[in-house]
Amino acid sequence: MKKFLLTIFLTILILPANVFAQAEDDEEEFSLKEALESIKTTKKEPPLSIEARLNEKEIIFRYKRFSVDYNHIDKQKNLNYIKLNVSNEIISMLGSGVNWNYGLTGIHWNDTENNFVPVPTLGIDLYITIRPKVKFYTQFSGMPVGGFGRIYDAETGFRYSPDKHFTITTGYRHLSAKVHRSNSFGSFKNSGFFIGVRSDF
Repeated sequence: MKKFLLTIFLTILILPANVFAQAEDDEEEFSLKEALESIKTTKKEPPLSIEARLNEKEIIFRYKRFSVDYNHIDKQKNLNYIKLNVSNEIISMLGSGVNWNYGLTGIHWNDTENNFVPVPTLGIDLYITIRPKVKFYTQFSGMPVGGFGRIYDAETGFRYSPDKHFTITTGYRHLSAKVHRSNSFGSFKNSGFFIGVRSDF
């Protein structure tokens, strides 16, 4: 009788532990499968893309590590901003990573004459895959250049890729520059939300 009761008591103690352990194993297995599927379906950056910002006069061309960003900022001053950039990977894992970049930004404006000032820039980009088709990103570039002035370009937002050839970008961008050539000054601040569409090839 004592052996029978002891057997029942041990069964009551051990059985729930086995059930919970099995449930945890199933959950871990499910999480692993889900993570592997997420890695498989994570969209890689396309080698070539063209992006247009719908509420800005801005077009961005990208080819692999290289990009050209043209922005017609002020029609009255004929103020234009063109940025040539090269991106270099620091770390990349599971669709997220960090890059650093360098480039040259040119500011063109027209007051009494046409003026153009090139400004070298350095920057850093961070991107995080939230879902297989959604990425959060933030990027900053700029540099003070002594007597020539300074330029800062900061942007943060989301990229949604419903299709491998199409991406929607939305976020907030702040551009600020103050440069001069001889006695002529070109300065602007342009901040606000944007929405863009990108074709990927």
